[in-house]
Amino acid sequence: MAITGQRALLEELKRSAWARTSPVGNHANAWEFRKDRLGNLVRYGDYGNRKSPFGWELSAIEPRGLVGSAEGDNLQALHWRATAARTDAPVLMSQRAMSRVVEASPVEGVGSAA
Repeated sequence: MAITGQRALLEELKRSAWARTSPVGNHANAWEFRKDRLGNLVRYGDYGNRKSPFGWELSAIEPRGLVGSAEGDNLQALHWRATAARTDAPVLMSQRAMSRVVEASPVEGVGSAA
């Protein structure tokens, strides 16, 4: 694939992921500044810029190591610090965290004294 084709594909993937971000209320430029799914403020022009407080990267919604892919519908715009903290390895929960999940479970009989 030619470099211009790769750039066009990257731009398409970026725009697709950017469309999944949330607008920042009352901001003058609602397209340029958005919030990622974790609530981090990101700026479209700072894609790939890890020196910017608003930098972001493309990140898989469903990690590729589990069931996800690198296709556009599985990509999200995520602040670079959140991306750096993520791994594709399965998350190992502590007993305390697991107990919170069980307690909050809406499934009948799970986490309750049934």
